[in-house]
Amino acid sequence: MPNPGPGPSGNGSVFHLPNSSFLTKLVALLGAVSCMSIFSLILTHGRLEKIHVDLHLSRLDAGGLAKIGRKIEEGILSSAVVHGVQNFVTDGAAPGGGGSWNVRGHPVRKANTNNRPVARGVSGLPLEKTPAVVGARRGHIECEIDVDSLAYWNSPRGVRDAEFVSPYRIPEGETRYITFEPDSGGWNNIRMSMEIIFVLAAATGRTLVLPPAQPLYLLHHDDKKRGRGFADFYHLDDPDFKKLVKTISTDDFLRLEGGKDGRLPVSEENAPFLKNMEFCEKRKNSSQSCLKLYDHLREVGVVPKWKASDICVIFDQGEMTDEKKERISKFCEKKRKPVYYDETLQNAVAVHFSASIKDYRLLNHFYSYILFTDPVQDNFYKRFVRDFLHYKDSIFCAAGKIINALQEEGKKLGFSVDNEGGGGFSSLHVRRGDLQYKAVKISGEEWLENTKDFWLEKELLYIATDEKKKEFFDPIKEKFQVKFLDDYWDLAGLSNIDPNYMGMIDTIVASQGRIFAGTYFSTFTGFINRMRGYYGFPGTASWYGMKGYKAVLQKWVYPHSAYYPREFPIGWVGIDGDALVTDYPEHADSKVKTDDW
Repeated sequence: MPNPGPGPSGNGSVFHLPNSSFLTKLVALLGAVSCMSIFSLILTHGRLEKIHVDLHLSRLDAGGLAKIGRKIEEGILSSAVVHGVQNFVTDGAAPGGGGSWNVRGHPVRKANTNNRPVARGVSGLPLEKTPAVVGARRGHIECEIDVDSLAYWNSPRGVRDAEFVSPYRIPEGETRYITFEPDSGGWNNIRMSMEIIFVLAAATGRTLVLPPAQPLYLLHHDDKKRGRGFADFYHLDDPDFKKLVKTISTDDFLRLEGGKDGRLPVSEENAPFLKNMEFCEKRKNSSQSCLKLYDHLREVGVVPKWKASDICVIFDQGEMTDEKKERISKFCEKKRKPVYYDETLQNAVAVHFSASIKDYRLLNHFYSYILFTDPVQDNFYKRFVRDFLHYKDSIFCAAGKIINALQEEGKKLGFSVDNEGGGGFSSLHVRRGDLQYKAVKISGEEWLENTKDFWLEKELLYIATDEKKKEFFDPIKEKFQVKFLDDYWDLAGLSNIDPNYMGMIDTIVASQGRIFAGTYFSTFTGFINRMRGYYGFPGTASWYGMKGYKAVLQKWVYPHSAYYPREFPIGWVGIDGDALVTDYPEHADSKVKTDDW
């Protein structure tokens, strides 16, 4: 069966050999032949060149597989572009007996992934250096069909994570709060800000006051329900989550602490507007005014002046060593001032984040805004976000139905699914709506011209987009078969789920493409790339559609300003280990090979 193979990449060689004699060397390495596979390989020899090669490959035994593994470790064969070459070994006997193995010499994950931990987070680390997966199991998604391969999180989590206690928690038996205002931008800006707040709540042990349901920007597709809260999108009732983050509704918080005998009494001026805070709207004179609520929270809480672009938040304990100083300096860069979680914040009854105000927006990724100087703690909170702050099952279920349909269509065109359940089609995110960065709003012709080398002949392309006029994509349709969310409306039962979930479903479907091309400056695209990282796709399988930013994901970079237009691999690579990724020589900025991440 034709294998989709890798797309072109920045240094992108699957086989790092100096000239076209690579075929002879490869056959000599692999041995006898018996069945045919077709691969798209890239050679780098002064320039990029795409070559389609017919290879006759044998059903390799344990010795042959081990030999390939040694060649990879010796650097003779690159371990790059797993999605292109991992199906290269047929389902033969694995070393140690049972199952099939890929060219890395690692077990191939079959469709039934339920009883195994998420190993994708170990990307870049051997299993013996990933203690967090011990005792963990991949999460389950409630759905009429099996879509558990889409669960990138662990549930239950590993033994160590279940027993972890933050050293920054408030004293046992006391109740203090974190309150916040949701970001005023689109959903993915709201999500980024929310992730920061949830990490702060988990680390400090403060009770998180959940904002009232309210109209959210661009999420107004349901006339029957005017407002949304975070529990509409996330499993905030998960018992394991509640062990780490205590939550309380705004209504209950005001009743408990806002009365005359409470620690945070509501003023006479604000009281008439805060009688029923299950819902609020951003009108000053409304009887359920979000703005009056924010006035109250700013009055009674300690309000950190933490603009995400100007400061970095540091959690540290013990002696400030030179190693820590160097880590903090690199994390914050020269542009940001380090601020520390200190006694003033620790002792406050309520800490409030005015994240809806322009000067105090938390428009950053949690992992590039908050640094725990202890790498064990830092990675714990990266796993916390991965394992708990994922969308509800109904969203993944609908997306899984669409992905299954796309992959079935891809099979008919000759494209196979990889051993993690991804690929079989490729994907794009084309942002056309209210994005303020006009330079990235390019024409359909430019999208085709800038991305055409990524796709394989006859490959099925899924396009996540807010463009209403589908004729915009006619240039791409002339060359490739194109699908949209609307094409699967009935199959996925989209009429029966919250219409505000559509963008989230699009995100999940696009995250499964063999190759993905997105829109730079779009946090929607950014989250697709982070999900792809959680799913184990290499960074070299992701691109951007605008020529000037086309290849920025093709090499490892440490987070830098501006942070929000894209995601960075430090957020997911090696997070099941006990050290920062940059502590490992193979991931140091100066040494990393793009095709290894």
